[in-house]
Amino acid sequence: MNSFAISYKKLTILVLSFLLITNYCLSQQNIQVPSKNIVLHEKPKDLPKLILEDKKLGKDIEVVFSKKITVINFWATWCAPCKEEMPSLDQMVNILGRDYVDLIAINVESINYEKSKSFLDELNIKNFDSFFDKELRVVKNLGLRGVPTTILANKEGKEFARVVGSIDFSEKKFIDWIKNY
Repeated sequence: MNSFAISYKKLTILVLSFLLITNYCLSQQNIQVPSKNIVLHEKPKDLPKLILEDKKLGKDIEVVFSKKITVINFWATWCAPCKEEMPSLDQMVNILGRDYVDLIAINVESINYEKSKSFLDELNIKNFDSFFDKELRVVKNLGLRGVPTTILANKEGKEFARVVGSIDFSEKKFIDWIKNY
């Protein structure tokens, strides 16, 4: 076999591979996410049962999804990126309105109501309180690897995206994007 025949075969394989990859890429959804930190699921995922401790009620509650977008943010007082993004979460609720979005903030630290309240008060958070995840059951069930992490659930209560790390939730690009869900 001469070198031209080998090169021709390699070129043919390369061209066919390119065509297959291009066809695959063009057939995929081309939804632009407003941040590189957002992982958009091809198909929304069912969420496990979410049981949290409600500091106001002093008991465990199960998260019940309404016909709104639900933003579930996992945070900690020692987390600098969490502190950075908390005010934008608060603003997001103002911008979108409580009729459109529910925000559930979950502190993943050992339960300390006063520390959590002081943290939120220091940041002048007005639109949400925090819940606690006893024994990190929710964190484990969702396979979270760090904070901040935010789960975005559609109006049917299914996870359609996940934010890994911090973003500005009040940024116009994010607000315009989430209004599509």
